[in-house]
Amino acid sequence: MNYRHAFHAGNFADVHKHVVLLALLAHLQRKPTGFLYLDTHAGRGRYDLRSADASRGNEWRSGVGRLNAAKPVSEDLRRYLQAVSSVTGSDHPTAYPGSPVLAAGQLRDTDRAVLVEQQPEEVRALERALPHRRGMSVICGDGYAALKTYLPPKENRGLVLIDPPYESEGEFAAVEHALEFGLGRWSSGVFAIWYPIKASPESRRFLTSLQRSGLRKLLVLEMNLRPANSPLGLNGSGLVIANPPWQLDVAMRETLDELLQLLSPDKTGSVRIEWLVGE
Repeated sequence: MNYRHAFHAGNFADVHKHVVLLALLAHLQRKPTGFLYLDTHAGRGRYDLRSADASRGNEWRSGVGRLNAAKPVSEDLRRYLQAVSSVTGSDHPTAYPGSPVLAAGQLRDTDRAVLVEQQPEEVRALERALPHRRGMSVICGDGYAALKTYLPPKENRGLVLIDPPYESEGEFAAVEHALEFGLGRWSSGVFAIWYPIKASPESRRFLTSLQRSGLRKLLVLEMNLRPANSPLGLNGSGLVIANPPWQLDVAMRETLDELLQLLSPDKTGSVRIEWLVGE
């Protein structure tokens, strides 16, 4: 697989995904007991926004780049901006932290992280990007297989992030199978599934299939910067949250509405928050 997230690091989809990720971790930390954070497609952890890959499309400029001078009202957005600046050391970043580095900066000593990445070069970069601490493991391997290895966790609390590159034709089906398998092993776990929204019908088919799967408590959090049928490429960013924390849907309405205003100054975008499947 030739995918490198550096092309897209810090774009609007990363911002959307990471705002929600940090909000989920904050919800879990409302209880003192530790939990597991499992990232199945962790990537390299830190991305140089000045690199040739990142400069090719400069996607970060319409993502995190639009938040440089932002003074958000939402606690979730303030948490996200503080987490990014604490890693980059600047309000005007030349680098962008991936999900494992952002999560590592928020985890407590009682929490545990397992970060899985398949490409050896990315694994080595991830190891360099992370702080050295107990309870944090970087694994070179198949993120989907890790669900069988690490679930259910000994803590019986936690979050699984499944965020594949969607390069292969069967990725949506693989993600659905992974979610069903993961919930079969750990029915009370919180799972966050990221997916791209493009003009092609794959994401719509994916959500329809999940509705028919028999799974319960699935919340959809989408943010679109362009109409869903726009042929220009990535139109929106979607997350399916299984077993979301209490009132996450209410909290995310304020957060994502404000984020959309910051990322879509021409006001052409939209936010979708709804239960795909209830109790």
